[in-house]
Amino acid sequence: MWLDTGADACLFPTALATMLGIDYLKLPSTLTVGVGSASNITYYANVNVDLGQGVAAAVYAGFTEGMNAHGMGLLGQSGFFEKFDVHFSHKSGLFTVSISDSGSAE
Repeated sequence: MWLDTGADACLFPTALATMLGIDYLKLPSTLTVGVGSASNITYYANVNVDLGQGVAAAVYAGFTEGMNAHGMGLLGQSGFFEKFDVHFSHKSGLFTVSISDSGSAE
């Protein structure tokens, strides 16, 4: 999973939607740019993102074939950074993610 401070939304591969039993072709869709080819159809659904150690949230996320080649998703502004406190420490090579008072994960 990538943390992408420049991404507008959380995006995952359509292959993950299939693994989760989500029929993404029946979801609302829009064209997006910036991942993979010049433009991709992205299908949106509410999903639960669980990072472990009590850090989880419901997220409105997109599924796009442009992410299939990467084999993982990215966590962006809408749905992730708006809900979590994220601290990056370049010096130590670590980052911390926390939500409200429910704990944190590294």
